[in-house]
This record gives sequence, structure tokens and C-alpha cells, in this order.
Amino acid sequence: MNTADDGHDEIVSFLLVDKLSRVRWLPNQTEDEHFFVTGSWGERVNTVRLWNLVHDRLTDEDDTGVPLVPQPTAKFGVTGDIVGLEFLDDKHLAAVTSEGTLSVLDLNRESRLSYDFTHTYNLHDLHTNGGVRSACTGVSAFDQYLVTGGEDGTVNMVAGDAGKVIRTIRDPDGGAVQCVSFIYPDLVIVGQQYGVIDCYDTRDESSKPVFSVETCVEEDRDLNKPTCINHFPKNKQVVAIGLESGTIILWDIRKPYGASALCDAHTTPVTDIQFAKEEQDLMVTADMAGLVTQWTLNSSSSLVEYFIQSRRFRLKEFKPINAIDMNVRHMICGGDAEMLYLLDMME
Repeated sequence: MNTADDGHDEIVSFLLVDKLSRVRWLPNQTEDEHFFVTGSWGERVNTVRLWNLVHDRLTDEDDTGVPLVPQPTAKFGVTGDIVGLEFLDDKHLAAVTSEGTLSVLDLNRESRLSYDFTHTYNLHDLHTNGGVRSACTGVSAFDQYLVTGGEDGTVNMVAGDAGKVIRTIRDPDGGAVQCVSFIYPDLVIVGQQYGVIDCYDTRDESSKPVFSVETCVEEDRDLNKPTCINHFPKNKQVVAIGLESGTIILWDIRKPYGASALCDAHTTPVTDIQFAKEEQDLMVTADMAGLVTQWTLNSSSSLVEYFIQSRRFRLKEFKPINAIDMNVRHMICGGDAEMLYLLDMME
């Protein structure tokens, strides 16, 4: 365990054995629970791991009583890189891989300090192109349903409890799906490889989007492919889109062809966008250069141009930060440096 202080933030870091592609807090934990999951990439067999933050018995407890050491409590191995982790509910976790497999795991509580994984099912070859397996590129959940995106240009809607594909949306141009976000039960936002955001109504049997908008804000179209999508928790109609150029677009889907806001804090591809839980009006973004930026939001504004109040740099690594997540108290970050970073959200 190491700590670093840049004069403003204390960052606690932990050396791990994996390059991390995803980190996610377990939802709806009590104040004294600190469980989270990670997904790895770059190995022949990669791992979904479940962790609990506990006090380091070799050091004195700090003034706040914050747990300091991640302790592994369960793991599940997969072939291929883990490219997405999403919770369907408090007890069910979905993982998708570069081998085109969706795995759903049950989290079984063994004690107050420990969980275990039970493997529910796999869906193999979820995405294929001409009979050849394609990679999953992302997953998003709403209630007991999942949507997955693939390099084959399709979006699959899966009944999470049944483990069955119930709908497939195929991009007519055949471009790879870069990212997906399941916003409402009948609304899915899809980022396409060629720089277009499509909005689909899952009730529509056709594969025609309700509307499409380009993400190109510069003449160099190659730099403006979408890399990640998320929506504001209090204003789901406002979507945040990260681009390869490092720009973040705030876009109101009620006015799809209207003006949107641009946030420029990153100069390399945006890797993750997450929002704080509870009443904190915060957005946090990460990029391929290892920069993590915290944005203070004005979510009471009715105009998307005024959603951002201020920004603050929280972390600068020398390798990519691929994933971030927040609960009420902490932010966790992970990436290619085989490190886990813990930052305080209560400052």
C-alpha cells in the first residue's frame, strides 16, 4: 500500500497482479460495507474478482475509520479480455469478453465480510460475423435486461434471468459498435465505430434508429469516434459521450439535433465516465493517458450547456486508467499499471 499527496488529494494505491479493464462497486451497500468487483485483461485466462476493503492490521486505524486494504473474497476465470461488468441487481453480475461471451454470476453472501460467486450461465458466440466469432465491446443493464454491443455491428438484448437473447438490432452499415447505454426499458443509445450515435426504441421491430447524430466536432473524423457512454442519474435524458479525441459531449436526447455542450479536459481517448451516487452532483472521467478528472454538476439546470460548474484533476498515472467508479465515500480507479487507486469523495 502506498499513499501520495499532491497538496490537495491523498491517493491510496495498492499493487495488484492484473491489468484492470473494469472496476465497479457493489450496489446498495450499507455504510460499513466496501465490496467491489474488478475485471482484468491481457492474460490467457482473465479474472472477475470480488474484493472487500478492510483495515490493514499492520497499521493503526485512521481517524475516519476508512478501510484501507483490498482483500480478495472470490474469483471467476474467463477466456478473453473482460470488456464490461454491470450489475443487474444487488446479487447478479454480468461480464462480457473479447471472445464474445456473456457470463452471469450470482453473488452469495457467506458472512458479513465475505461473498462467493456462483456461475449461473454463459452465452457463447453472442456476436458473430459470417459465422466467425466477434468480440463484445460493452454491456449495459436495466432492471433484469442487458444489452451488449459487438464488433459485428449488432446490439443484443438479453433477458438476464432467462439467459436468452430476445432481440437483435443490426446496424445496416455494418460498423462495429463501440459502446452502449441502456437508459430506459425501451431506449438504448449506441456509439458506432464511424462516429455516429444511434438511438433505438427496443419496441420497434425494425433496426432503424429513432434518430442518429454525428459525434464529429473537428475535421479529423478519425479522432471523434465514441469510446464510452453514460447518462446522468438525475436527468437520464442527458447523455455523456466520451470521444477518441478526449472531448466529452453532453447531449440532451430530447433535442437530438439541438446544441450540446463540450467538455475539454482530456487530450487522449476517454475510457470511462461515471456519476456519483446519492445526492452528490459529480461526474468523473478517465483517459488513456492516466488522467482522472472530477466535474461538479449543476443538474438543476434545464439547459445542458450549464450542467458543468467546475472541474478538478484528481489523479495522473503514467499508464491508461481504464475504469472508475464511485460510491458515497470513495472513488476507485484501475488500469494498465496493475494498481488500484482509492480516493476520498468526502473532501
